Amino acid sequence: MNDKELETIIKELGLSITIPPQAKEAFHIVTAPPQGFPSIDIIRPNDSSKFYLISMGILIHPNHKSAINELKKDEKRKFFQELTEDLLKMGVDFAFLPPGSETPDVIQVLRLVFMESLTPNEFLNTYYLVRNAGMLVIAKINNKFGNILGDTKGLPRYV
Repeated sequence: MNDKELETIIKELGLSITIPPQAKEAFHIVTAPPQGFPSIDIIRPNDSSKFYLISMGILIHPNHKSAINELKKDEKRKFFQELTEDLLKMGVDFAFLPPGSETPDVIQVLRLVFMESLTPNEFLNTYYLVRNAGMLVIAKINNKFGNILGDTKGLPRYV
């Protein structure tokens, strides 16, 4: 599969495609359904890369970050341990960013797929796996600390 074929599949699904202005990679698009959320990045780092990174970044809302920081140390550790175990069970790679922080600003969920012999079904399975893992992160945070009310327009990755 090549970049054009990938874009065709995404468009056929009714997803929008944008190119982030700060993108420096050989191929970097952001996809989203018509409602604009969730957005998923698809990246091929350089021209010689033989894989795509399919990634979803979840920015932790300041209200949720405050609520997490108010947890007792053991409760916080348990919350992040359970989240880690759930993501590991799903078979995705993930990172709490910045590394080593007590409470992350962003949780990055990703998986890579090799371009050679990549089928549309394999791509879609991986794409939706990453999306579902990201939605799991959002749901766990919202279930524990409540939904953020108010104006979050323009900030679709906030949870």
